[in-house]
Amino acid sequence: MRILSRHITASYLKAFAGTLGVLTLIFLVVEFVDRSRDYTGDNWQYWAALLYANKALSVGYMLAPAAMLLACGITVASLRRRGEYTAIRALAIGPWRVLMPLALSGLFVCVGLILAGEYVVGPADMRVDEINAAHFRRAGSWRLFFGDKTWLRGKRNFYHLRSGNPDDGFQNVTLYSVGSGFRLLQRIDANLMRSTGGHTWKLTDGAVREYSENGELSYRPFAEMDVTLEESAESFRIRKGYPEQMRFGELREQIARRQTVGLVTERYELALHNKLASPFSGFPGLLLIFALSTRAGRRGRMSSTLAEGFFIIVLQWGLLVIFKAAAFAGYLSPGASAWTPNILLAVLSVIALRRFVR
Repeated sequence: MRILSRHITASYLKAFAGTLGVLTLIFLVVEFVDRSRDYTGDNWQYWAALLYANKALSVGYMLAPAAMLLACGITVASLRRRGEYTAIRALAIGPWRVLMPLALSGLFVCVGLILAGEYVVGPADMRVDEINAAHFRRAGSWRLFFGDKTWLRGKRNFYHLRSGNPDDGFQNVTLYSVGSGFRLLQRIDANLMRSTGGHTWKLTDGAVREYSENGELSYRPFAEMDVTLEESAESFRIRKGYPEQMRFGELREQIARRQTVGLVTERYELALHNKLASPFSGFPGLLLIFALSTRAGRRGRMSSTLAEGFFIIVLQWGLLVIFKAAAFAGYLSPGASAWTPNILLAVLSVIALRRFVR
């Protein structure tokens, strides 16, 4: 049985590597042809080669779940075509013994994808964005995720921080305090706001304006003033960049900080859940295509296997798009959006296994 398991595992991993390589190459070639007009300037060949070397890592990560299920179908179809599956069944070895090494190999690939997404794909994606922005003038949504967040909302105050950072202080700041009915109670302007530790801040060269209920305004300038706020310097450490490029711990940290200062977190929460949901998205498809490939009366035709595999891929990606849109529209939580497509496909896989695998 060990020999059989090793043979199936080796066949699956070879099929996975070949399938992933072919899918990635096709994707990169099509994209290069589509965008070749953008690649101009000094030494563009070098920068384009470096761009696509890094992009190959991110594209491979994205296509790996599809390659995972296709490789399972290719492996089973090859066993059938060579008569090995018939010989296995003739020895009274059930299909579950064939599925076990395939499933374990698939789980091994899933764990590898989690590690790759955490340590390899994020830096590669950042390098792709840097090359596009610096050498090919294709910034995309760069400003949305790399621009400064000047308007922030705390527990009691609204902050307009026009420049600066938590370490050196913020310049040209305005603090707004509001009461019931969103009525403005106080406005503080200062040229510099610097943290002195904890929740204490020192404001320099500014003025305090207070608004009474009857509409009267009091004005008081100051050279220096200490204030205690609900937010510490750590609350304003908002990291720039795409959430998909951050590590698991960084995402958790940024979600907490963004919630503290009133910034949206849906895409960050979705990226956090997808750190695990995306690598495992190919596993239910692997089980489903195995059930379809081993059903009674099935022949080892590769074309049929590939057609079924691509149908499952289209179904899965359609679910991912629908549930992602539902999360951004506020109809679903980011966690439900990330995991529901996997759960639905897993249920379909269990039904197929119970019906076809005997």
